[in-house]
Amino acid sequence: ELAAPVSMGVVCCRFIGTDENKIDAMNSEMVERINASGRAYLTQTKLNGRTVMRIGLGNILTTEQHLRNAWELIRATAGES
Repeated sequence: ELAAPVSMGVVCCRFIGTDENKIDAMNSEMVERINASGRAYLTQTKLNGRTVMRIGLGNILTTEQHLRNAWELIRATAGES
């Protein structure tokens, strides 16, 4: 789910397809696994007490395909959890 309005090239989202008590831990674990893969780099933060993933799109060389690739990586990582 989109966790906040997109602002200045930062997208905040979180995976919600799991037990409500495990959502924060799962989102944190997903960030760690994606970063460890070396295929993308995400950060995480707390918004309204919930852990969310952050994708920063500040590099002028970032293309729509980069974002699509990151989205597919997030979806694949969620499917493995």
